[in-house]
Amino acid sequence: MKKRVVLILWLVFAGWFLPLHAQHYIGAMGGYGVGSARFYPAKETRMVWGMYSGGVAWKYYSAVKFVGAVGAEMQFLQRGFEYELFRDSDTTYRRTLNSVVVPLIWQPYFYAFNRHVRVFMNLALTFSYNFDSWADSLSTRQGVYWSQKYDMQLVRDNRWGYGLCGGIGIGVLFDRWEVMVEGRYWYGYSDILKNRNKYATNPLRSPLDNITVSAGFFYRLGKKDLLIGPNLRAERRAAEREKRKMQKETILQNGNDKTTKSRTTDPEGR
Repeated sequence: MKKRVVLILWLVFAGWFLPLHAQHYIGAMGGYGVGSARFYPAKETRMVWGMYSGGVAWKYYSAVKFVGAVGAEMQFLQRGFEYELFRDSDTTYRRTLNSVVVPLIWQPYFYAFNRHVRVFMNLALTFSYNFDSWADSLSTRQGVYWSQKYDMQLVRDNRWGYGLCGGIGIGVLFDRWEVMVEGRYWYGYSDILKNRNKYATNPLRSPLDNITVSAGFFYRLGKKDLLIGPNLRAERRAAEREKRKMQKETILQNGNDKTTKSRTTDPEGR
C-alpha cells in the first residue's frame, strides 16, 4: 500500500516540476451519488442515496502522454451511512455528513474522434474535513422516529480524513471549452469514529466510501491552440506508408532500367 501511495505522489509532483510546455484549465462540476461505511466489527449497513457533490477544479495538461495531467480540486461532498440498530429489525440509524474534500489528481488520457473527445482516468489522494453532521432514526413501517443535528465531539469523532479516489470520464472539446461527465469511487482510509481504544462504544474501524456521477465544464486559459502531444502510432503508420511508396518506386525504376537496357543491346531494335 505504501508503494502505491509513493507512486501516486511521485506522478503528481512530476507533473509539477518536469520542464514541460503545458496548458492550464479551470472549471466547475456537480454530481450525485451514494454513501456508505465499512465497519469492523461488521454491521448490517445500507447505501444512503441523495449524496450531492460539487466544487471547483484546476488542471495542468502536458503534451507528454505518460505524464498526462495533474490537478487539484476543492469539493463539497455529502457522506453518509445507515445500519440496523438490532438484528432483523426494521429500525435503522442513519448519519449524513457535510465535508470539504481536496483531491490531488493524476489524470492520464487519450484523444478520440479527431481530437474532439478526451477519455481520461482519475487517480487521486484525498484530504477532507467534516464540518457538519445530521442523525436520524428510521423505521420502514413508521417512518422517522427522530431527526436532529449530530454534535461532533473531539473525543468521539474524527473531523479530518484522508483516502484515495479513482474513476473514469469523457470530455467533449470545442474551442477553449471542455464539457465532461465522469464517475468516481471515493475510498476512505481514515475512520469517521475514533476507535474503541479511545471511545469505548465505537467500532474498531469506520471508514467512509462514496460513489458519485458528476458533470462539469473546463475553460482553457491562454490564447494558444489545444496542446496535443505527438501521436506516435500515426507517425509510425506514416513512416511505413512512405517506406512502401519508396519500395514501389524503386521496383518501377529498376523495371524501366531493364527495359531501356534490353532495347539498347538489341541490334535489330526489337
